[in-house]
Amino acid sequence: MPSRASNPQLPLLGPRPRRAKPQYISASRRTDLPRFFHREFFAAWKAGEVSYDGGYGRSYTVSLRTEEVLGYIFISKDYAPFLADPRFGRLYAENNAIFHFTLNDCPELEPRVAPLAARLETFSCLCRMVGPERVLWRFDPVCKFARPGGEVRTTESAFFRLLPRLAADGISRCYFSFMSLYPKLKGRRARFFSFSEEEKRRIAAEMLDAAGQYGITLHCCCNPEVPALVPGILPARCVDGELLAATDRFGRHRALKPLPTRAGCGCAACRDIGSYRQRCPHGCLYCY
Repeated sequence: MPSRASNPQLPLLGPRPRRAKPQYISASRRTDLPRFFHREFFAAWKAGEVSYDGGYGRSYTVSLRTEEVLGYIFISKDYAPFLADPRFGRLYAENNAIFHFTLNDCPELEPRVAPLAARLETFSCLCRMVGPERVLWRFDPVCKFARPGGEVRTTESAFFRLLPRLAADGISRCYFSFMSLYPKLKGRRARFFSFSEEEKRRIAAEMLDAAGQYGITLHCCCNPEVPALVPGILPARCVDGELLAATDRFGRHRALKPLPTRAGCGCAACRDIGSYRQRCPHGCLYCY
């Protein structure tokens, strides 16, 4: 994700407007940018704009100048390198930001993530730095799988192990989903299975009950049937206009139009600056 200044030959779709309409920046749904591409991000941020590969032979350039950014929605499994970068403090001092932190505990499916203890400490550190109201725990996805020759297992038990520890950091929201069985998951080192409606009802109800004991609201992402099965679970809006307004520190927020990315998505409009060409080395077996 180089800046245009460092990659002047990068093709663009027409000239960049002189003054972009301020928008929220997502970094990123497409790859773990804070963990593996933070140097490129901060270089682009310092340059004031970023160019990225949008797929299908298209490239875009987006302003990262403070006056043209409403705020950032960061998404990662491990913010340790991002927080350690000396430029993070200035970025946060000048910009709104919320942080989706995917924290599971299933080494069989996440073979190259950092040790759990290290990620838990990073989670606590992030809550202390930006406030727990801006840190959103993602227990995502809930999987049903079997390794070769093994019995079928599900992963929701980790939620109940992690919940007390993360609740102690003061968070108030958790986002989850039941994994989608995309065709590209075939042939991996684990075989994945779909959940029945009754399994979804049982697991989601148990998660809701446990989360409620800690004052944490449970949001389900892109599984529109789940809130209907278990009243009290909220449809997730990972780019949530109400939350962004509530956490705005600079008076920049404005009303956002809905812009779902797939069926069941409740997200508002933002610009994602990641690229699928930025391969994530975590190697999670469920990743699509």
